Amino acid sequence: MSGVLAGLTNVLGSVWGQLAILVLALVAFVVALAVLVHDGRQSRRLALLFSKTEDASFYEHVDAMTTAFDRQTALQTELTASFNALEQTSHSFFDTFDIEHYDAFPGQAGKFSFSLLMLNRNGTGIMLTSLTNVQGSKVYVKRIETGKSDTALSHEEQDLLDRHGRS
Repeated sequence: MSGVLAGLTNVLGSVWGQLAILVLALVAFVVALAVLVHDGRQSRRLALLFSKTEDASFYEHVDAMTTAFDRQTALQTELTASFNALEQTSHSFFDTFDIEHYDAFPGQAGKFSFSLLMLNRNGTGIMLTSLTNVQGSKVYVKRIETGKSDTALSHEEQDLLDRHGRS
């Protein structure tokens, strides 16, 4: 400890040490002066902006803007809640539609049979299939839950479902 004090006394006693202390004090003074000048300008600007005005319409205008801002904030909150509810509801809307035409029976031409796939974004929906031959048509509906059917699918129906990567 006494060695440190002796070293500090030697530095302060030298011309270079005293010059360094003087430079540090000068720098601190300049920084403090700059802060005061900057704060003084800011204070004048704030006083000019928020000083008491003789015109009452200024305060009415500020009140009207505050009220409009509050109404806008409430509307934004309401719209965000509505959007979130719609987003949850939209998961049940069909967003995938595809149809495959084919000949269901040997010796048949014209591709009158078809399978129609309708799925929502969760992979749930229906497969509507119409099998047509010379005697008439039969229509079948198969439920699709998370990309899988509750009944067996024909080759054409499975290809249609596979095409959408939901099986």
